[in-house]
Amino acid sequence: MTRVAFIGAGARSVGHMMALSHLRDVEIVALADLDTARAEQTQGQANARRKADSPPIQAKIFADYRRMLDEAAPDCTYLVLPPYVHGQLDHDIIDYGKPVLFEKPVALDIALAREIADHIRQKGIVNAAGYQMRYSSAVQKPKAMLAGQTIGMAISVRLSGLPGTPWWRVQSKSGGMLVEQHTHAVDLMRYLCGEIESVYAVAANRFSQDVPELDIFDMNAVTVRFASGAPGIIGNSCAAPAGAAVFPPHLVHVVAQDMVLSVNTNKSVVHRAGAEPEEILPEQSDNYVMAKAFVEATRSGRQEGILSSFDDALKTLGVTLACQRSAEAGAPIAMAEFM
Repeated sequence: MTRVAFIGAGARSVGHMMALSHLRDVEIVALADLDTARAEQTQGQANARRKADSPPIQAKIFADYRRMLDEAAPDCTYLVLPPYVHGQLDHDIIDYGKPVLFEKPVALDIALAREIADHIRQKGIVNAAGYQMRYSSAVQKPKAMLAGQTIGMAISVRLSGLPGTPWWRVQSKSGGMLVEQHTHAVDLMRYLCGEIESVYAVAANRFSQDVPELDIFDMNAVTVRFASGAPGIIGNSCAAPAGAAVFPPHLVHVVAQDMVLSVNTNKSVVHRAGAEPEEILPEQSDNYVMAKAFVEATRSGRQEGILSSFDDALKTLGVTLACQRSAEAGAPIAMAEFM
């Protein structure tokens, strides 16, 4: 039996718990959060949505994560924190010496993220980051199709509304849209098209000036250059909910030599001249496949099967932070500053 613990009881923990409930010989033994009432609520939500024939989740609730580690002795831990909370807690869980899955984004400061990455390497622990979309067969198949192809351009645009979470609207707590929200699409762009070497962003607050306690940009437009020389475009807004139907979350278009791929975790489409579009649907939930890979890596003690390590997440974080820096400075930013 693999014993799993959670630190952080936000909504994302519910999705992770549901995925784990589909796995055999896995028990969620503990959940730590300063707000124990919220932790109870999160566990209740996961139980209400878990697989019908899976056993109920009966995690012990803790307010102190250190006490949780001592008493529950988990085999691995999910670290599901708001971005601004990362720091000493990460180092404590790494020192515990067991596998950790870090929810994205893994920090708001590149120096802190590098420190955490160094600590992980020093301890030699199995690690993963919560970029679950990489695990979808609707992403894996397009990635295989792109092998050996010359990529001409990549485009990702997301239009949506403003999340209700108060801290999300505060730059110092969320990092803004690109860092906290559009990070999945940026990660897919890297995963499909290779590393990004420079970015140039323009951003503004166009529609949200009167929203209380909001200091993030509500519009971003970014051009990127991949190491291959291919250009890319990133655009997003958290103040245009009517656009979600046109530009759904996390969709990445890749222009290749003889096809255009529209890639998303829920459905990808292959477009070729003179042919009907070809749909690629996922075989299993990306959250489930990621959970399975992480549990198997925990049992084996090896990174095999992990498609996004902390080091990989560090690179995606660097791109989004570089975009933010570029928007603030009004100038291009080379990724060398964020590597």
